[in-house]
Amino acid sequence: MTSFGITTIANGTSASGTERPLPSTLRHAARALRDAFGIGFQLFDGETGELVVAGDDQPVGDMGLREELCRAVARRGRIEFLQEEPPVMLLAIPIPFEDRGTIVAAAAFVTGELDDVEHQHGVSLLGLTPQETHDWCTRQRPWTAHALERTAHMLLAKLESERRVLRLEREADELSVQIAATYEEISLLYRLIQNLKISAKRDVLARLALEWIAEVLPARGLAIELLPSGETEEAALGANSGPLLLTYGECPVDLEGMRRLIDYLNLGATSVPVVANPPVSEKPDWPHPSIRELVVVPLAEGEKLFGWLAAFNHTSGQQFGTVEANLLNSVGTILGIHSSNIDLYRQQAELLAGVVRALTSAIDAKDPYTCGHSDRVARISVRLAQEMGLDLDTLKTIYLGGLLHDVGKIGIDDNVLRKPGKLTEAEFAHIKTHVEIGYHILIDLKQLSHVLPIVRHHHESWDGRGYPHQLTGENIPFLARIVAVADAFDAMSSDRVYRKGMDEEKLDGILRDGAGKQWDADVIAAFFRARDDVRQIAQSESALSDQRLRGDFS
Repeated sequence: MTSFGITTIANGTSASGTERPLPSTLRHAARALRDAFGIGFQLFDGETGELVVAGDDQPVGDMGLREELCRAVARRGRIEFLQEEPPVMLLAIPIPFEDRGTIVAAAAFVTGELDDVEHQHGVSLLGLTPQETHDWCTRQRPWTAHALERTAHMLLAKLESERRVLRLEREADELSVQIAATYEEISLLYRLIQNLKISAKRDVLARLALEWIAEVLPARGLAIELLPSGETEEAALGANSGPLLLTYGECPVDLEGMRRLIDYLNLGATSVPVVANPPVSEKPDWPHPSIRELVVVPLAEGEKLFGWLAAFNHTSGQQFGTVEANLLNSVGTILGIHSSNIDLYRQQAELLAGVVRALTSAIDAKDPYTCGHSDRVARISVRLAQEMGLDLDTLKTIYLGGLLHDVGKIGIDDNVLRKPGKLTEAEFAHIKTHVEIGYHILIDLKQLSHVLPIVRHHHESWDGRGYPHQLTGENIPFLARIVAVADAFDAMSSDRVYRKGMDEEKLDGILRDGAGKQWDADVIAAFFRARDDVRQIAQSESALSDQRLRGDFS
């Protein structure tokens, strides 16, 4: 609007009527100036001198001069009185803004009453007629120069304080977002580490990793290629014999496509994370046009390569960067170490299986007539343990214990061990030492420490009349009680050099009579519940295998 030669630009509208978007920071500054001084200020661009906002009821004056003076104030960066023509002075306040440099706020203030000359001729710096000058001055609140300058300094301090608060709030918001993202990443890595079970298959943890990565990484698709690790891995751990591709979300490649991508990027076990965005993914020879953004990291430990982890296409169309690459690299490192540990576990399992095979073969070689006894005892013990509801880890332990329960017979004199007739008291005492001999043979093998109670105590008797320590009842290790029944059954049912195997009816009667005396009654009850399966095991040939050494009893 125009009144008494005064032009007002309100809400970003210029004098010509052209709409201009007015930033919220300028609107806030204009309001703060009005609140502090009680009048509207003209706002000038400190670099160009352009009038950005003209305050309500502010005289225009000589705009060209005023613009030039405001540019000078912006350069000097201090509060100044640009013009003074009693009883009017022009105050200029430079206000720094982060988004647009310095804005100079200027306004005319009355410092006293008009005298007769001023009333008659007006005040030239206002650019008004004498009557307009009188009317305008009458509406203004009188100020002193000191009060104006002090108020201006207080206003600048207030605006700076508000800017600092806003900046800190913005930084706090950004930090909060970063902390949230970092927390999600740490949670992902923590969950992976918590699931690093040596005996777990590689693909189980890899599938979990894909699901968890999808929660924190802005990728449309994810994939893990697992390479076969070791020639016997499939037999030893049930793993895939060839490469296996696991995917999540919108994965644009199959196994062959993944291989082409790895070959194109010329990646190896020692490769650093690779990030490919346009224009790389727009090259004519790029193998997968549907992949615009890509991160690939190796699953490796040292120079041993176990596979690849890849993220495809940013969910918002942005480019992948170091944040995504570092996260995937951390996951890849964990999965690589996990695969290496599984490979190491496989080698140790094979070594353990070899040791057990060797010891079992040595037992059979000592007494060929009882060949297969240890294997049958092991399998019957497992069947009884299953009947009693024991878990898989316990089944593994009792199988190994059954195989090795007579390992101490390696140290028994062959003439005594193979004697066809009745043993003398001294010979029987010598035979009984096999449990302690077996215990001492295995005691230094930490991987077999859990079977020692079976080896040492499978000849204890419920009533305390067994050996070597005459333990009674539940003082006898539980698994040793199970193996004791399996051992007794196979010994009585098998042919020996000095006798034929016992018939079923007599054997069953001995076991029933011995329940709660020689053997644990609960184990005997489990035996009769599983009697048909036990009979079948007893009639089968020896079946010592790596599969059972791993604890696969299906």
